[in-house]
Amino acid sequence: MKIILITIISFLLLIGCSSLVGAQAKLRLVPLKGDKIKLVYGTKTAAVDLESEISGTNAVLPGEPPNVYKVLFTAEKDGFLYLVANIRSRSPISNKNAPCGGDSPQAILWVKSDKTLKTHEFDSQIYESCSYNYYDSKVKITKNGLTIKFDGKTPKELAYNNSEPDKGLIINGGTIKNAPPPVN
Repeated sequence: MKIILITIISFLLLIGCSSLVGAQAKLRLVPLKGDKIKLVYGTKTAAVDLESEISGTNAVLPGEPPNVYKVLFTAEKDGFLYLVANIRSRSPISNKNAPCGGDSPQAILWVKSDKTLKTHEFDSQIYESCSYNYYDSKVKITKNGLTIKFDGKTPKELAYNNSEPDKGLIINGGTIKNAPPPVN
């Protein structure tokens, strides 16, 4: 009986330790003030100013802080960590009675980082915004990815596959990094 009890306790400890290792294997995002976030992986952290990180790229934040982040996916592939989150912001127009003043623009954020959190890449796409004339977006989230159909001057489709996180956000069949900047 004593041997069985020791075996059961050892097994439970082993399961508990392995679940702790799995919990640390996820990249996490912690909102900070303004457009700043903190990336967390195990005991490593990195504070990032998203506005300055995406400056000069086609990536854009959806509106004005405060931003509300909802992590949708995390993945690890070939030594890199990935995270995809939805961002909901405040309208850039301060008068709520003005056209687009009560808007809550939304975007999808893609993050790629090495395990030290010293090297990272960001990409994003606005899919819901009065300012961009993106209305009635159709969002479909599955356990392995997402598809968002939205309209502006031309219909667009945004996709992400968590089985292939290194491909990033795909818009109309091509990566966003190669897409032209959004037109209002």
